Amino acid sequence: MNDQTFVSGGITNNSPVLLAFLEDENGINTASGIGHDIVAILDGNESNPYILNDYYETELDNYKKGKVQFPFRDLTAGLHTINFKAWDVYNNPINMEIQFTVVGNDAIALNNVLNYPNPFVNYTQFWFTHNRPLEPLEVQVQVMTITGKIVWSKNQTITTEGFLSREITWDGRDDFGDKIGKGVYIYKLTVKSNLSNKQSEKFEKLVIL
Repeated sequence: MNDQTFVSGGITNNSPVLLAFLEDENGINTASGIGHDIVAILDGNESNPYILNDYYETELDNYKKGKVQFPFRDLTAGLHTINFKAWDVYNNPINMEIQFTVVGNDAIALNNVLNYPNPFVNYTQFWFTHNRPLEPLEVQVQVMTITGKIVWSKNQTITTEGFLSREITWDGRDDFGDKIGKGVYIYKLTVKSNLSNKQSEKFEKLVIL
């Protein structure tokens, strides 16, 4: 959904783009034949399939590979399942399923907040998924001791093509550039939308070795 970093079960906004990358030695069947279309079934509704033949683009100078990009619109909030089906030119089918949770655009949803590597020695990167692709977001990371003293903070504006952000890296030094001691620390991730002024925050732990 939206880009290749998406993992099944993740969150999206209410108008995500389905991406499907296809490859077959014999080529992909895009000739609309009875029961042999490229289709997406949303939430098991087989009586109302999305026909995706016209959304398939063959890779330049390579008829064996291509991709589908299909924009969904105004999906309801909650968990959704897409069953995707395609055929090669000899009418051999392939089925794939993906799940995603739509979070309404009124709120900023934060999911899978983590830092990697963790524990770390020289550097770590802060990762999170959100529901505001292509929108500038003000992100703040504050690292603090377990007693609440802030030792490092970072403010950065990010814009991601998809739903995964991993743009902020930390080298384990405090705001004065000094290496901080080994141990367990808490960090607070705050994400704010400049368009709606909505914001969300999460607390997690990290370990310095």
